[in-house]
Amino acid sequence: MRLTIFHKLFISLMLISMLMMVGMALLINNSFKNGFQSYLNQSEVEKIESMAEDISAYYSSDQGWRQLQQQPELWDRLLRNIGEYPRRPKDHSGPTSRKSRPDYNRLEARLNLLDKDEKSIIGKRKNLRRLHANIQITKVAITKNEQTIGWLSIIQRENIKGHLAERFLRQQLDNFYWIAAWAALFSFIVAALLVRHLLKPLKSLHSAAKSLSNGNFNYHIDVRGNDELAELSLAFNLLTSTLKTQKLSREQWLADISHELRTPIAVLLSEIEAIEDGIRQPEPKYIRSLHDQVITLTRLVDDLYSLSQSDSGILIDTSHTVDITNIINNIANQNEVRLTDKHIAIQRLYDHSQPTLLKADAKSLAQLIGNLFENSYRYTDENGQIHINLQQTNDHILLTIEDSAPAVPEDALPKLFDRLYRVDKSRSRANGGSGLGLSICENIVKMHNGKISAQHSELGGLKIAISLPIKDD
Repeated sequence: MRLTIFHKLFISLMLISMLMMVGMALLINNSFKNGFQSYLNQSEVEKIESMAEDISAYYSSDQGWRQLQQQPELWDRLLRNIGEYPRRPKDHSGPTSRKSRPDYNRLEARLNLLDKDEKSIIGKRKNLRRLHANIQITKVAITKNEQTIGWLSIIQRENIKGHLAERFLRQQLDNFYWIAAWAALFSFIVAALLVRHLLKPLKSLHSAAKSLSNGNFNYHIDVRGNDELAELSLAFNLLTSTLKTQKLSREQWLADISHELRTPIAVLLSEIEAIEDGIRQPEPKYIRSLHDQVITLTRLVDDLYSLSQSDSGILIDTSHTVDITNIINNIANQNEVRLTDKHIAIQRLYDHSQPTLLKADAKSLAQLIGNLFENSYRYTDENGQIHINLQQTNDHILLTIEDSAPAVPEDALPKLFDRLYRVDKSRSRANGGSGLGLSICENIVKMHNGKISAQHSELGGLKIAISLPIKDD
């Protein structure tokens, strides 16, 4: 049989309740027995203390306790004064010569009068011995003129015994068991309602999970309260919203990739079909055009591969110390010739002879700076300029690369790092851009726990600002 969470919680609560009730029953039973017997014993002690005050009047310094020994009715009178009514056989000679079997549930059968040397004057001598472990002997001093003239000794039980006391005990325990039974029934009902209430959010989560597995990303859980289950429901709603956003982004991503691949493939297909149909001859200019389209496809595929690598974070090792100044110098030197051909001047606003060290991955940093140089080269007009600045604080490296016109519209700045986004698609495609370079840069910076942003440049173009931690967090 499959046990649901409802059954498990319900059974757990019921078991805990039952164990607590059984434990309470045992403890109350033991405590009641001991407490009730202690109460009875203390009541008897109070009686014989009262009797001890009265009995001193029958003591004589000359004759001792002889008056009580010779007149048993005086002893009986003392017992009646404390509420005890002695039972005597018809034929008896004195308080110590009773032949009937004593009833030890009665106080008189357990009471002894002792002299000051604790020798028995009235009562059974065997009362002065502990017959078993359940028996205790209590003595109360009899005083006269502040001197001890004798003792009243009584044997008492430590645990409850006797028909009347046992009947009272059973009655009280029966009442307790009935109360416990009703409490158990009440606990049963409360546990069922409580577990059902607690599991209601889990049922909502279960329904939401099934709906989500069926592709419904619009399911929303109604959150009530502020406990852990409410936090779980909020997290699930956030997960649903995130998955929905990712689904839409993935669909848009696939549509954009398909569009980007369709254009060069369509051009290639049309050029090849024209040559096959004899419309065009395989002249060098047409072969060069085919080659350019293949280059465009290759660049796009390479960028897609680089983006997937930067997404997954593979091949990123930030445990080594890297000189970013040296990386910038090398990439600037590599691009200097073609930038000069386009009449774009590079101005370095930092000490390129001073090393700047940080914990980073050298290969990915080279790709980052190379992409930024490539972006400036493609989208900066001729006779423009590029400024590179590198600053170091206590815990960060600040790198800025800015170029001259053309400028980027204000509303396009936040979108520059979106995949396949282009400010001017026709111009970007003509320059060979795939729209993935800045997305790759953003991934690399994030993998180094840094920040990257796009701003307007005072030179009239675009400014890319990067902040990288010196030590890997």
